[in-house]
Amino acid sequence: MEERNGTFYIPGVASVNERDLRTHFATKKKVFWRDEVNRVEKSRWKMASGTGLGFSIAGGVDNPHIGDDPSIYITKLIAGGAAAADGRLQVNDIIVKVNDTNVVDVPHCVAVDALKRAGNTVRLLVKRVRGPQRVLEIELVKGSKGLGFSIAGGVGNQHVPGDDGIYITKVMEGGAAAVDGRLQVGDKLIAVGDVNLEHVTHEEAVATLKATSDHVVLTVAKSRIPPDFFTNHSASTPPSYVEDASSPNEKDKPPGTPKLESLSEPDVGMPMSKYGSDSLMNTILPKVATDENFTREPRKVILNKGSTGLGFNIVGGEDGEGIFISFILTGGPADISGELKRGDQILSVNSNDLRHATHEQAAAALKGAGQTVTMVVQYRPEEYNRFEAKIHDLREQMLSTSGSLRTSQKRSLYVRALFDYDPSKDSGLPSRGLAFQLGDVLHVINASDDEWWQATKILPGGQEEGIGIVPSKRRVERKEKARLKSVKFQGKSSVNDGKSTLDRKKKNFSFSRKFPFMKSKENAGEDGSDVEREGSPTKEMNVSNTSDPETSSLRGTEEPVLSYEAVVQQEISYARPIIILGPLKDRINDDLISEYPDKFASCVPHTTRPKRDYEVDGRDYYFVASREQMERDIQNHLFIEAGQYNDNLYGTSVASVREMAEKGKHCILDVSGNAIKRLQMASLYPIAIFVKPKSVEAIMEFNKRITEEQARKTFERSLKLEQEFAEYFTAVVLGDTPEQIYERVKEVIRDESGPTIWVPANEKL
Repeated sequence: MEERNGTFYIPGVASVNERDLRTHFATKKKVFWRDEVNRVEKSRWKMASGTGLGFSIAGGVDNPHIGDDPSIYITKLIAGGAAAADGRLQVNDIIVKVNDTNVVDVPHCVAVDALKRAGNTVRLLVKRVRGPQRVLEIELVKGSKGLGFSIAGGVGNQHVPGDDGIYITKVMEGGAAAVDGRLQVGDKLIAVGDVNLEHVTHEEAVATLKATSDHVVLTVAKSRIPPDFFTNHSASTPPSYVEDASSPNEKDKPPGTPKLESLSEPDVGMPMSKYGSDSLMNTILPKVATDENFTREPRKVILNKGSTGLGFNIVGGEDGEGIFISFILTGGPADISGELKRGDQILSVNSNDLRHATHEQAAAALKGAGQTVTMVVQYRPEEYNRFEAKIHDLREQMLSTSGSLRTSQKRSLYVRALFDYDPSKDSGLPSRGLAFQLGDVLHVINASDDEWWQATKILPGGQEEGIGIVPSKRRVERKEKARLKSVKFQGKSSVNDGKSTLDRKKKNFSFSRKFPFMKSKENAGEDGSDVEREGSPTKEMNVSNTSDPETSSLRGTEEPVLSYEAVVQQEISYARPIIILGPLKDRINDDLISEYPDKFASCVPHTTRPKRDYEVDGRDYYFVASREQMERDIQNHLFIEAGQYNDNLYGTSVASVREMAEKGKHCILDVSGNAIKRLQMASLYPIAIFVKPKSVEAIMEFNKRITEEQARKTFERSLKLEQEFAEYFTAVVLGDTPEQIYERVKEVIRDESGPTIWVPANEKL
């Protein structure tokens, strides 16, 4: 055999490209090829001393790895090891000889011993199972619907266990690929033009495809892996749609309804594969063929996890319909045992009853079941087929004839996120997710699914950015309630232990820095500049009353879970009040007024204290004639904050804030979180910014004069503040330095100043 220009020639065999060959054997200097699957040739593979071989094996006559095949398979290439560095061995290669030791039809321990005794220079004779049948070059011309296919896989996000390749997971109707007709689900994308995609990340593959011109040449390996595998197996990174930006209908893919969870557990270093439902969008598995001869009685099945975990997928767990086995991975423990069938309902796992379990509970039970898993299952193909039919019907309802979303089932809406969402940490995500942070406004363009919504993010200028799947309000609240119940069950306490909702909501009012001696306990010392001192006068009057909607909840009422708030756009003609909460608030307030005196100012408070000679009514305070009058105004909610000191009442009125706002100045308010809602009720929508400290150490870095104990208390107060008022925050700001935080605060104020702003809608979600 000789090599000419990268092409290998074998006597008696027509010239073939490297990717076309079915079997190859690696040596240190050359690659020897044979077209026959069962013939091998000796080769030498020299390993560097001291580096180790760097791969794992499985198989043997006593423990076949795939079916009844006793061959010794390479199951993992260890990063940094000699095999990975050399680059020629692959997962699923079969070892025939180690030096002079034959390892065909031997027990597993014989192969292990041969490798241990091989020395520093190792001659391996390996055989590779038949790979891709043929390689095609497919030229596509983008149309109105772009290339029209989706991909999955890549380095670090394997779609096929042990393979870093980029695979086609869906071909869209009407796209260039569908029109051409040669590209199929399961094909492996080898190259795009001159760019090789054999060992790239998922993101690199997507970027390569997006950068193509109208004429695209794809090099594709036609796979022998059955298409069924790809319709059930999706990557830990959801499939990416490859299409033209001018094709919105193809991009607006709805989330699939069924939840699928992989119970395959790859070797360490390979991310857990998630079996999402995006690749099932237009495909439904054929019905389970009822096996009348198979017992319908519950039966016990014992499986030992292998390198592929348990080797099956589950669906179900909604509305009490049960957990069903939907797919059995070829060569996995479930397949090898022969004791499980598609259509089996899992009744229990290691004595944990799963008959009425949710999908999440079932997946957790299976993943945490240990090495040996004892299951009780029952063959129920009719129930499983009814479940699949329901899923198919729901999926069809979500697709129009062109494949675009129907939004008639539920109108589009705008919401403000009340939590942070990172799609990469959501194991149940059925398709490409959309990341967002608390305070971001989302345009939900399809809310027809109970579990997942499709949305875009609204930028400060009003433009829409990105498109992806986000969890629905129902899903967020259900999962959070389940988490909270779990926390309570485990005996973990929160910062509010022992306090009811009413206790937490009835807050004493804090006071303006116009009278700094009136710092409330909530705000005192939160940035280290004003620390509580023993004996300081802090007599305060609680002006909460049962007519206040914020304090009308009953003791013991379950805390609401924050998810989304419906919002609408509103034109404003006033300067929005500013409320900074958290550490650094005083410094930020002072800096805003000092740097921009024409845009920011403090609000003039009211008091029943007698006016002093040097004071001017309306400049220093609004002096109220009688205590009775101010008390009536407080009870009538004319004040956003109020309290007393030395028998005198102090407070900031709604009217005072409005006067400043209508003059075109942002009123800087040193108040508690309670004031945000009161201003909203008065149609004065403040910009409420929470400065979130990253740690106790960060607080001490911000203010080097405070002690660690003071910083710890400040941090705890901040956590409590966020817990109680997060739903009212316009934005949450973090930073490593006070300067970074200040710049970010100014940016938020610029973005949120109007004249068009998002405000809470009257109707609820």
